[in-house]
Amino acid sequence: MSTTDDFNQILADLTRTLSYQVVTKSVNGLTGDETSTYATATNKAMIFFLNQQRWIFEKEGLTEVGDAYVMAPTATGIKRYDKFVVDGITYVIEKTLRRYILGTATYDYGICFKVA
Repeated sequence: MSTTDDFNQILADLTRTLSYQVVTKSVNGLTGDETSTYATATNKAMIFFLNQQRWIFEKEGLTEVGDAYVMAPTATGIKRYDKFVVDGITYVIEKTLRRYILGTATYDYGICFKVA
């Protein structure tokens, strides 16, 4: 069994279906203004969990961490600024990290913040 199969088993056990919207960013050639356009929401299976503490103390000082996190198969292709809805609350992905186990890309990890 591969490490990807291991993650797929965890995904099967802990998955939630999220209403997920992919962002497309464009820049106006004259003004340099950036515009975000969101695609129609689709359902995606991911592991979602809330963070109870939003700040940690590091050498640099207090560091804000996410309101929530998602873990998704690499094929899902989560990326920064995509957004999704869980229990009526909208979150935006601020940072993504690709996680490897024994040199194999196993899943993508997203740090998310609530949208006001």
